[in-house]
Amino acid sequence: MNIRRKLLMATAAGALFLSLPTWAQTATKTYALKPVKIVVAGPPAGGSDTMARLIAAELTPVLGQSVIVENRAGAGGIIGTKYVADAAADGHTLLLGHVATNAIVPALVVPRPYDPVNDFEPVVQIGTAPDLLVVPSKNAPKNLAELLARAKPDNPLTYGSPGVGLPQHIHGHSLSRASGAAMRHVPYRGSSPALIDVISGQISMMFVTPGAAAPFIKSDQARALAVASSERSRFFPDVPTLQELGHTGVEQQVWFGIFAPGLTPKPVIDLLNAEIVKILAKPEVRAKLEGIYTEIAPPHKADVFKAFVKGEADKWIGIIKKSGITPE
Repeated sequence: MNIRRKLLMATAAGALFLSLPTWAQTATKTYALKPVKIVVAGPPAGGSDTMARLIAAELTPVLGQSVIVENRAGAGGIIGTKYVADAAADGHTLLLGHVATNAIVPALVVPRPYDPVNDFEPVVQIGTAPDLLVVPSKNAPKNLAELLARAKPDNPLTYGSPGVGLPQHIHGHSLSRASGAAMRHVPYRGSSPALIDVISGQISMMFVTPGAAAPFIKSDQARALAVASSERSRFFPDVPTLQELGHTGVEQQVWFGIFAPGLTPKPVIDLLNAEIVKILAKPEVRAKLEGIYTEIAPPHKADVFKAFVKGEADKWIGIIKKSGITPE
């Protein structure tokens, strides 16, 4: 769908909304005219998928239409994310996006598969989930310093990630540069197979989302040595930050949010923002998100999230250039 056609559709949709004098009272009836789709640019059962299904279930009675989750995995999140960027700008196709899909990938991939700022309308931030640096419990180093000491030029540490250019890859690359420790990246098709190789000792370590790592940590198959955030996680209070351990410039926040296609009318964005903020305030929803180790974002209007995403997109262009990481 070209931008001209999309602009005409968005203008027509916006005129429809604004022509209704009682829009505020009838918004859900005039907007959700058919089922709403939340696209997850990854496989089922991951953190993004869990968040999307939770929000979809809560939005369905609010909108009076089925809200379904559709997984469109592939190409490091590009397939699903671009699908939403190209969708009709009417609010019926949404994206459960995150720092990789909406900041890192468009900064890394050439030619850029989509514009992270102009091709999307940020709706609301859901929360953050900082990655943990984990190692196998068997013969595990006691701390990060001991792990890094095991790295040798002719026998580097190996670190896994769910894909090239994803936050977990960049964390490992940045730690190698910051510490001077020799490391070799081993990309996988997702976190699960990489974690299996960590606990079996096939690779030395990996950065991984807390939700994926927690079962292995609880069963004493893996040990967390550090958290890749500026402050300790309240879910893992005994795990130090990389900055505490003397490695600055490595920490990065992993965030999640809901996006609509660019040029989606503002009344639709504002409606979705208001309703999802209410959903995130529900105790039962908060409990489920905290159950996957997500720090829920403070309530903000859509324009606040939009400014945040713009800053993140700009920031990651600089980080990628400085890191020297390229698509492999």
